Amino acid sequence: MHRPFAIHPSFHAVALAVLASLAAPAHAEFVYGRVVPGAGLQPNNDSEAVDVSADGRTVVFSSAATNWGPDDGFHGTRAIAVDLDLGVVETVSKTSTGVAFRGEAPVASADGRYVAFLTYGSLFGSGWQVVRKDRQTGEIKVASSDAGWTPANNYVQDDGVAISADGRSVVFVASSSNLGVATGGRDQVIVKDMVSGQVKVASVKSDGSPSDGYCNIVPRMVSADGRHVGMICDGTLVPGVTGRQTWVRDLQTNTTELVSRVGANGPASTAFTYGLAMSPSGRFVTFRNACYGGLGQAGGTCDGNSGVYLRDRQTQTTYPVPRPAVIPASYANYCQASSVSDIGTIVMACAYKSDGTNQRSQVFLYVPGQNNLGQGTHELISVRGNDGQPGNGDSGYSLAVSANGLSMVFESKASDLDPGDTNGRSDIFVFADESVFTDVIFADGFEQP
Repeated sequence: MHRPFAIHPSFHAVALAVLASLAAPAHAEFVYGRVVPGAGLQPNNDSEAVDVSADGRTVVFSSAATNWGPDDGFHGTRAIAVDLDLGVVETVSKTSTGVAFRGEAPVASADGRYVAFLTYGSLFGSGWQVVRKDRQTGEIKVASSDAGWTPANNYVQDDGVAISADGRSVVFVASSSNLGVATGGRDQVIVKDMVSGQVKVASVKSDGSPSDGYCNIVPRMVSADGRHVGMICDGTLVPGVTGRQTWVRDLQTNTTELVSRVGANGPASTAFTYGLAMSPSGRFVTFRNACYGGLGQAGGTCDGNSGVYLRDRQTQTTYPVPRPAVIPASYANYCQASSVSDIGTIVMACAYKSDGTNQRSQVFLYVPGQNNLGQGTHELISVRGNDGQPGNGDSGYSLAVSANGLSMVFESKASDLDPGDTNGRSDIFVFADESVFTDVIFADGFEQP
C-alpha cells in the first residue's frame, strides 16, 4: 500500500552558490528537511542505511519504525522507498500479498523502479540473502542465487549491495559454494544478471581465478551501465600489489584496475583503504585512506587532508580531498563515509569537536575546483535550520548523492536539525534542489516559510 508522506522542513531555498559554476541549474535553490511518515507524524523508531536514485527523486532506507504505513503486524527492520515526485512512501520489503519481511541496506536503480536489499530469515532462503523488488510490478527475485535462481547456501555477507541504473546488475559479497562460480571459500564480489540469471565473480586475479584474500563492497559500487564494479580486496589481484587496496573491475574487457595508487602507473597505497564509492558514470571513485599511504597531501602536509581521496579514472589522477576549513588540523584525516556524483561533487562525513568538547560526525558537501579537483570548497549541510550551526548528534553514518549532484541524503542522530524533531531517533534528511520536488510535496505537509 502506498501512502502520502511529508518532509518536515528545516529551512527552504538555501542558496549554494558554489554549485553555480558546475553542471547544475543556475538557480541552485535547495530544500532541506527531515523525511517523516506524514504531516504531524514522526517515525517511531530508527531509520538508517540511506540511498538515493540517480535521478534524485527516490530515497530508500531501512527503518525499524512501524508507522510508515498502516500497521501490518511486522515489527522488524524494513526497507522503505520514498518517492519525492509522486509524494508517497512504500514498504519495499513486502510481498505482493502484503506480507512484510526484514529489509536492510536498500539501494535504488536510476529511476527508483528497482530496489535491491539484504534480508535475513525470510521467505527467500536461509541466512542472509539479497533480493530485488520491482516496485512497478511487485515482483521479488532472489539476486543471491545461481543461474537457475536457487538461493545461496547461507554464505552471503551483510556488507552491502549495489545495483546498476537499469536494475539488471545486482552486486553483493558471498563465499557461497552453490552459486555456480568459484569463490575459493573467501568473500568474493559477485555480479548477478537479473535477466539471464548469469553469475560472475568480479574479484578475480589476472589469471581469472578468484581473489586469494577477502573482498567487500558498500552501496554505490557499480557503474550505471553495469560494466564497472568497484571493490576493496586484500588479496593479490595484480602481481606485486599487496594490502587492502581499492580496485575497479571492467566486466567487458575482463581487466582489473588498481585505483588506490599514485597517477597512471604510480605505486599503490601503503595504507589500507576503506569506504569507497563510485559515481554512476564510473569516472570518479572515492575512498578512505590515511595520509601516510603516500597518495598525496592536500596543502603539502597531512594536516591538510580530509582522509578522503578522489580518483579520476579518466585522467588517471588521484587527489587528496582537503580537510574542511572549519575542522582543526588536529582532526585531519578524520573524514570517513563518502559518495560522489558524476560532476565530481562529494558528500562526506567528517568527525570533529564542533562545540569544542564533543566529537561528532557532520556531513559536508565538497565542490571541486574547475581546474583542479583537489582544490575546492566545502559546505556544511548537517546544520540547524535556525542558525546554520552543526547538529548536536552524529550525522552521515550513511549518505548518498544523486548522479547530477542535486539530491543529497543522509541519516542523523541529531535532534536539532529539524525544530520539530522530538522522537529521539535516527532520522533521514534530504537536501535537494527544489526542481526535484513537485507541487504534490508542497501540498502535502511541506509548507514554504
